[in-house]
Amino acid sequence: MNKKKMLFIILICILLIFVAIVGILFFIKRPQVKEENSNNSSVIYDSEGHVISDLSKKDDITETVENTVIQGIVELHHNGYIYTFNGQHFGEFEFEMDEYTRANIADKKQKCIDYLTLQEYDTDYIEEGDLLICSGTLYKKGYSGENDFDTKDNAIIVLKSNDYNNMKLEVLKGNSIYPSTVTIGESYAELGYVYLKYSLEDDTHSDTGYNFPFAIKAYITENTKVIGKLENGKTVKVQYKNLENQLSELELESIEIIEK
Repeated sequence: MNKKKMLFIILICILLIFVAIVGILFFIKRPQVKEENSNNSSVIYDSEGHVISDLSKKDDITETVENTVIQGIVELHHNGYIYTFNGQHFGEFEFEMDEYTRANIADKKQKCIDYLTLQEYDTDYIEEGDLLICSGTLYKKGYSGENDFDTKDNAIIVLKSNDYNNMKLEVLKGNSIYPSTVTIGESYAELGYVYLKYSLEDDTHSDTGYNFPFAIKAYITENTKVIGKLENGKTVKVQYKNLENQLSELELESIEIIEK
């Protein structure tokens, strides 16, 4: 075998080894949601590697609440389960709200009803970011704060994320369509930002009124006018510099504590 053929074969081998290594690394890093199955159990993780559902602990129930209604924002809809989060994520950080419930809901192709249009669908209609209103039985798991929720034969009401975002923008613009109050959820003034919690009251269907609170990460600059001491839970009045159909990267023109 001449030197050219030998060199060609060596290059081919090196290329195959490189492709194999890249392929192994791809399959190791690829899934954002992964599962581990053992003895008919399933563990589901979020993209940061945190466990959000551990069905092996399905029987570790500390409290059962019958005939209750919960609200939650869809974090995952995957592999026969719908997972709702009790707040919002801001990068690696999160802001939780008492009005929402963290829960795992079995996807049984239940009837779903669009909150605004009242059109009927099944659970294929549910996407990440949607806000759900569910009625049924809540099974609390005290060991982790996780819960299971059984919707029984009740329909799931779905407020689509785009509709929800439009409602938020109306509130931020100060329109009176949705009554709202603003409070300081968490203040990090020394770091240049604050989490503002907005209530969002709606009675689109007048027989039932809802509160769909949301949080905004607002930035405090050297030009922001701050009136009063920023403390968690305080009611505030705010104005933004750059509110143009967006819900992120908002800079505060002013923030004023409202003394009661």
